[in-house]
Amino acid sequence: MDNVGKEITEYTIGLGRAHLIILLMAVPIIIIIGVPFFLVWDMDTFESGRKVFMNNIILYLIVGVIMHEMLHGAGWALFAPRGIRSLKFGIHWKYLAPYCHCREPLKVKHYRIGGALPLFLLGIAPSLFAIATGNGALLSFGIIFSIAAGGDIISLYMLRKFDGESYIHDHPDKMGFYVESRPVNDIVTNGNKK
Repeated sequence: MDNVGKEITEYTIGLGRAHLIILLMAVPIIIIIGVPFFLVWDMDTFESGRKVFMNNIILYLIVGVIMHEMLHGAGWALFAPRGIRSLKFGIHWKYLAPYCHCREPLKVKHYRIGGALPLFLLGIAPSLFAIATGNGALLSFGIIFSIAAGGDIISLYMLRKFDGESYIHDHPDKMGFYVESRPVNDIVTNGNKK
């Protein structure tokens, strides 16, 4: 993408700080998801499912983490000019943080979609299904992967003030992004927005 005449501004957060915020978000997430479950089902229902989850926790975590990053990739690849070839997967070993990085700029509205997919499909949807069916294992999975989407929640919060049509560049090394803004004369022509 041609960046001539465009201002690029970095918006990032350190992984250490992000992990602290995610830990603080864990309690409200547990309450928001757990309270509705316990209003409908009893502790024994939860405990029997939680035991199943804990007996298979390594498998659930591995599959869930892989799915989390693949969902980011699937959402971003839909809108990236080179599709799946625009993606890079890896792990920040210092923080044991897997990542999916899109190497091409996306519109903010498209970046939000890829950013939110793991939260909705691995966190919220399983939690709602667990509340409806009394499945304690699925509730545990939904809670864990809602918390695991904490970094995505932070990124989505950071994006709240940007127009959906603005372009965003995923940061290659840090948690965050660059936002591209055009000069006013590029945005407004004869009093009309482009």
